[in-house]
Amino acid sequence: MSFRSSGWSDYRPAPRRSVEGGVVVAKPGAVSHPVAADLIAAAQLEAGPQFLARGRTYARAGQVMALSMGEGEITAEIQGTEAKPYRVRLFRTRISGADRVGAGCTCPYGCDDGWCKHATALAYVAAALLDREAGARERWTGEAADEAGSEPAGLVRASALVLDEATIAVLRSEPPQHDPDRALRWAAGVVPLP
Repeated sequence: MSFRSSGWSDYRPAPRRSVEGGVVVAKPGAVSHPVAADLIAAAQLEAGPQFLARGRTYARAGQVMALSMGEGEITAEIQGTEAKPYRVRLFRTRISGADRVGAGCTCPYGCDDGWCKHATALAYVAAALLDREAGARERWTGEAADEAGSEPAGLVRASALVLDEATIAVLRSEPPQHDPDRALRWAAGVVPLP
């Protein structure tokens, strides 16, 4: 069970510990390459606004360290509030037939109910890297870029990761509240109660 699902909505963590030598991204989220933009879109889909904001702060402050990238996987250590850095992992996966990006983190929040600030921080740093480095894009996607540095013609990009703002807003909105008594009255009108 994560802190979010336990009802600790007023929990306030201790300040993060400062890091020397971490990766600093001056403008987290300011990317132009489609592969990098897809990773930012995944973070926006999977994390709440407060975790996105804190992830951007972590990326600007250089809290992300020991970053490594393999085919379809990015891992890093991210210094948070504890003495020992958290281990964070982003990975490409298929869920219900759609290409998605999953996340895992060793922090108390974890990534069970959406991405934590550490996963979003890694997404911002990794997106900056993917935006600038063709080799990083090749490792992340598993596809070689052509000589001009653009994506191969046969690459099918993950349409599930490219969402417009209206769709993201709908996904993040609270579900409609229903009146159970009204629903029972309606149901009794359709099928009489025994």
